[in-house]
Amino acid sequence: MLLYKCKIILIYRKQYTHTYSIEFIFDQILIGLQVSQNIQKYNLLRYSNSVINRLLNLISILFLPAKIIHVTGDVHYAILGAWFKKRILTIHDLAFMHQNKGVKRSILKWFYIILPVRFAHQITVVSEATRKDLSNYVLINTDKIKVIPNFISEAFHSNPDRNFNTTQPQMLQIGTAFNKNIERLAEAITNLNCKLVIIGNLNEVQVTILQKFKINYITKTGLSEQQLLLEYDQADLLTFVSTMEGFGLPILEAQACGLPVVTSNCSSMPEVAGNAAVLVDPFDVQSVRSGILQVINDCNLREAIVKKGFENVKRFSKENIISQYNQLYQDSSR
Repeated sequence: MLLYKCKIILIYRKQYTHTYSIEFIFDQILIGLQVSQNIQKYNLLRYSNSVINRLLNLISILFLPAKIIHVTGDVHYAILGAWFKKRILTIHDLAFMHQNKGVKRSILKWFYIILPVRFAHQITVVSEATRKDLSNYVLINTDKIKVIPNFISEAFHSNPDRNFNTTQPQMLQIGTAFNKNIERLAEAITNLNCKLVIIGNLNEVQVTILQKFKINYITKTGLSEQQLLLEYDQADLLTFVSTMEGFGLPILEAQACGLPVVTSNCSSMPEVAGNAAVLVDPFDVQSVRSGILQVINDCNLREAIVKKGFENVKRFSKENIISQYNQLYQDSSR
């Protein structure tokens, strides 16, 4: 990628197939700021799957012609290559710290949290929950960290002809990672006359549990935005009972599409959902089941949270978020 001398360069991870949420957010920011800021993006040339690849990525960043380097997420260590520049790091979540143990966890803590956070001049996080999680691992001056939330694609909008299927509701589950709580969700909907549509690849344990509880489910992977929109359009409710999230974009996507949402009462999810969802304890199967049954059985509740959802989404407008990043870059230039 040929880069000319510019003020700001956004650093993107080398993208894996069908991982696009970070890229979507910052592509929109890039487009929105190109008129007012001298800004470009730089995709890392190598996956961060070996020490050598990470070192080569760091070397490539060292020679980038910019005053401000902004690492947009995931590859936190990349900020360590931005010598002699103003450095901004965005942290979306710290799921890797909850997923790993032992020596690997210690290495990740130093090279993905402690050193990058200390080296960066400015940190942005996508939620207050992520800020609190980060503070458990490293001390940060409050002036150095700023919460700037994510936003969703403007393509997500409500279907005016939507009708809730009370006989056999179709539940939509976005994601299958360890924190998505598929196992407890499966147990919670045992013996319910429903269909579960899961977006993502299941592991063997998840498949075994879904089969054990005789869940009527299908999985879909590699969806385009239009295909994902169709899934929201065909669903009756979103189940998003994760044990932790850095943000939780599916909550906003569902609300924008006019879907009632059942989500968790912990981590970032109450912060994102506002008062426009049924909140449940993701560690309590009965709580999850009760929340889902509330939505299925209470028409007035469904209508109320859907209406509130349309209002809640307005808090996360693209224009507002882009404006916050614009101000961040202006402040960093001083």
